[in-house]
Amino acid sequence: MMVQKRIVRCVFVLSTMLHAVALENAAKAVNTTPISSVQWHPTEPWVTYVKTQNDKSGKRDVLYVFDASLSREKVLFDPATGGGATLQLKLGGFKWSPDGNALLLRTKDSLALFSLAGKSVRQLIENDPDIESPVFSPNNKRIAFIKKNNLYTVDTTDGSVRQLTTDGSETILNGKLDWVYGEELNESNPSGRAFAWSPDSAHIAFLRLDQALVPEFPIVDFLQTHATVLKQRYPKAGDPNSKAAVCVVAADGTPDSIIRMPRRENVEYILPEFTWTPDSKTLAVMTLNRQQNHLTLLAWSPVEKSDLRVVIEEKDPAWINVVGGPQFLKAEAGATDARVGFGAKFVWLSERDGWLHAYLYNANGTLARQITRGPWMITPNASRAGTAYPFQLDGAGEWIYFSSTEKDPRERHVCRARVDGAGTNTERLTREDGTHFQRLSPDGKYLVETYASIEQPQITRVLKNDGSVLAVLYQSGFPQKNASAEFHELTAPDGVKLYGRMIKPPNFDPAKKYPVIVDVYGGPSVQMVRNSWGVDDWQDQRLAQDGAIIWKMDNRGSFGRGHAWETAIFKNMGKNELADQLVGVEWLKKLPYVDGERFGIHGWSYGGYMTLYALTHAPEAFKCGVAGAPVTDWKYYDTIYTERYMGTPTDNPTGYLSASPMASARRLTAKLLLIHGSSDDNVHMQNTMNFVDALTKSGRAYELQIQPGQKHGFHGEHAWQYLTDRMIDFFKRNL
Repeated sequence: MMVQKRIVRCVFVLSTMLHAVALENAAKAVNTTPISSVQWHPTEPWVTYVKTQNDKSGKRDVLYVFDASLSREKVLFDPATGGGATLQLKLGGFKWSPDGNALLLRTKDSLALFSLAGKSVRQLIENDPDIESPVFSPNNKRIAFIKKNNLYTVDTTDGSVRQLTTDGSETILNGKLDWVYGEELNESNPSGRAFAWSPDSAHIAFLRLDQALVPEFPIVDFLQTHATVLKQRYPKAGDPNSKAAVCVVAADGTPDSIIRMPRRENVEYILPEFTWTPDSKTLAVMTLNRQQNHLTLLAWSPVEKSDLRVVIEEKDPAWINVVGGPQFLKAEAGATDARVGFGAKFVWLSERDGWLHAYLYNANGTLARQITRGPWMITPNASRAGTAYPFQLDGAGEWIYFSSTEKDPRERHVCRARVDGAGTNTERLTREDGTHFQRLSPDGKYLVETYASIEQPQITRVLKNDGSVLAVLYQSGFPQKNASAEFHELTAPDGVKLYGRMIKPPNFDPAKKYPVIVDVYGGPSVQMVRNSWGVDDWQDQRLAQDGAIIWKMDNRGSFGRGHAWETAIFKNMGKNELADQLVGVEWLKKLPYVDGERFGIHGWSYGGYMTLYALTHAPEAFKCGVAGAPVTDWKYYDTIYTERYMGTPTDNPTGYLSASPMASARRLTAKLLLIHGSSDDNVHMQNTMNFVDALTKSGRAYELQIQPGQKHGFHGEHAWQYLTDRMIDFFKRNL
């Protein structure tokens, strides 16, 4: 659910951007054309990115480069003049070869290579739409990819293709994630792949998933004359998961070269992020038990056929958040024998002290030191785009660079810390209030930084590694002020500080009384109250324009304030989240300009769940609510997400019952609008249908909007316009 939650938020924010012109009457570019696919060249201090051009030759994507050493921008590749005009190349998502001499590009159904030296394009594989996840070998000679659940390579010189696995099928996935792995273990797999090249390009490690025992769920396409059914492999809480195994195969296609890692007891999940040691001898593998409270980092040397070695074990009373594997420093001469540890020093992230911090380990697997510390956390880039891990090591292995909550949990700032622990523990490089994320250049001398705040739309800049600004690559043309939004701090009865954010209607009059609409999310991995641009949804802006105060607050269980804050929901979802939200409601009622009798609530996904939980467990607090794509009983949601926080229905029946809005449907007294997409493959429409059934049996009234063909995050302007119009109409009628 983590990825989809962010996707829904991103869709809301995108909608805000798309309609900001109509709402604000201001959309003139301030600096440059928007840029995308921002990434560093692998060997030069060049930032590369795509701009969309619109001139006499038509609309097309053009690849640009900014040379940080010369502070100069130029066109690197224009398909119209570089031999790619007829190939319909997709520059978005391009990949550099490790030597920086070529680009891997996609067409609709082909792979192509652009030679930097020759300024020419040639097709590598043609007319094959089944290719997935292509990636260069470290020596540039091959590209590995997935096709129909098997692993292949293609030679970059002659285009010859080799098939490395042969048992791929509808149930056997080689190097590819099943639905629940891809949805819920993405934080441990920022590359999005389930395979990894060894540094010497001789082997590929891959995850093998057998999903034969995973139950199928039917998703019906109603928009055809004869409706079709997609059978989705989807394990609900307590169901069997895919059987996972780690395999290594020779990249040259040697027959019978597949080696399978020995299976260990009490392992349910093998995390799909594999890291090889610099000498290519050892593979780092992370495993979790089914309860997800016991993480093991293993060292395995498949070619030498050595025994598995446990390097690190992490245990937690609740659960363990996994955010990436070990990152190795450069191999040292005379390094310790890998049979003891990994044979190379590495940096590891852990929440063992309650906050996500970095730790340095020796080559023999012993802890050398804690690199960062304090009541704050290292945080990943919310977009994950172009960021391999929440931190980056410089080329010399002397510094790690990361974004953190060190200054304020509502902000993100780029920081660095010395790996050897010398000097100041943490040095903050960004100073402007707001949200900053970074991507370090391969030589460690420069950073690409994205920055935004409540008053500053997004800026993309190039910084020197001391934080000084070198150049602005892009600055949004949106208005330079978002004055209607206010931050507030509240105190819960137990003394805990809560953060809220308020949007007041235009032409706000403090002498009037206004209704309040609570925009809620409330679940793990998402933070609603942030000092950043675009965190106010299009729907909320429209609702505020129609005369309502919009309120958001991050309760216990949400992201950004450490492990103890998040684990307040453990085995009892809904209760503590709602208790904090009601603190916000009572605080709002004391404001002279708030009408205490007119409170509404709305949310999507986990926010939809929280909306229903609030309406059925605090029916006196709200007059009405809109629940979008809600979980109505946690037994309907997937294994990895649900069991991480709730355990299984068998192990925690009381918790599942108390957390279920469906079980308390009879307590609904507020007006309710339910919204769901008929093709939702994340939170199945089954949730809403069962809740409607419970309401009907209890004689409770409701309104229902089913959007045919839409998935968890609605797409398309017409769908969003209709959705927003229905929400506004509903709140006007009932608030």
